[in-house]
Amino acid sequence: MSKFTIESWQESDVMKGKNTQASLRSAVIKKHYVGVLQGTSITHYSLCYLPNGSATFTGIEVFTGQYQACEGSISLLHEGLFEHGEAKGTLSIIEGSGTGQLKTISGTAHFCAGEQKEHELHTHFSL
Repeated sequence: MSKFTIESWQESDVMKGKNTQASLRSAVIKKHYVGVLQGTSITHYSLCYLPNGSATFTGIEVFTGQYQACEGSISLLHEGLFEHGEAKGTLSIIEGSGTGQLKTISGTAHFCAGEQKEHELHTHFSL
């Protein structure tokens, strides 16, 4: 398991709901990781907000640092849902995206993030 903190979150409108009830937004998030993963990342999200306040999101996160003391970078595909003040997401390593000692890494992860400052990422990776 790793823990991450969100260092910055910049969100902007892509399309306000004119002909639809949904609003499309994009976000760039910078994170800092400690634990099994140690390093930093940048995630680019596309979010679809509904009038009830929930949102579906997809994105790609690029992590740079260490996994179990092996250095390199990986790209992760995100899919998730935000509702009732909590974001839940699943991540999968994009095959072939690993560099350095993480070149052969594969697997998935999941998180649940609410209002707290630090969030848990449960990894199921293999080298």
